Formats: sequence, C-alpha cells, structure tokens
Amino acid sequence: MNPGQVLTQTYRQRVMVLALFGVLVLTVLLIKAINNGWFTPRTPLELNGEPALVFFTLAEGCDCEMTVVNAAEAQLATWIIPKENGIPLLRVDFSRRPDLAALYDVARAPALVLLDTQGLVFWKQDVGLSDEAPLDLDTAGSQIGHLLDLSKGN
Repeated sequence: MNPGQVLTQTYRQRVMVLALFGVLVLTVLLIKAINNGWFTPRTPLELNGEPALVFFTLAEGCDCEMTVVNAAEAQLATWIIPKENGIPLLRVDFSRRPDLAALYDVARAPALVLLDTQGLVFWKQDVGLSDEAPLDLDTAGSQIGHLLDLSKGN
C-alpha cells in the first residue's frame, strides 16, 4: 500500500467512526424523546366548565423526590373532600406536562392547584409542608368550600 492509500483508508475509518457515533447519539435522543413524551400531543385539561383539583405528581424521580410524592399520594388516597363535593382530582405528571406546569405556574411536584369554573387558578400549593405530609389538605378543603360558595352565589 502506498502512503496515499493509507491516508484514504484512515480517513474513511474516521468518517465511519464519526458517523457511527452520530447514529448512536441520535438513537439515545430518540429513546429519550419517546420515554419523556416529547411526541405526545399536549391536550388541555378537560374541565367542562366545572372546578377541578389538579395534582402534579411524578412518575419517576430520585428516591428523595419519590418519597415525598408517595407521601402526597397516600394523603390523597384517604382524602374525601373532592369526592364529597363532586370535584374531579386530575393527576398530571409534572415531568411529562411541563406546558401545564408552566400554565399554572407550578415549580415542583407534588403540588395541588384548584381551578375555578373558567380554568383559572383559584388556589395553589406547590411548597410541601413536610416530607411525611407534604400537602396542606385542610387549607385545600377550606378553599374548595370557599370556591363552591362563590359559585353558588353565597
């Protein structure tokens, strides 16, 4: 082999390595995009002119985040105020719906947002009280009562 052929072969090998690296990077980005819902349509919440309680949660996160999220889920599992008042509790994955988090100015999960009949924020809690009981359900319950009184004209 003459020196020109060696340089051409080395050049081709480098191009192939760079092309393979590019394909690997694009594959990783595609997998991340699919897993994080980048291609999922961003549909608005269906409120139907009724008040709603939106719970921003996480499907996955670090152990410390999931401890707090699981504690919030446990609090909501036994909370009957929304059911008694006919207010839907909508769960939204904070990491998959950053558009809704931005719309309601929610900075972290877990968070509760009470929406009025027009879909506007009536009350919000996005700062946890503690790791063991992050949601302020007493205040949320009184805010639900206040909202319902206002919508009835009381």
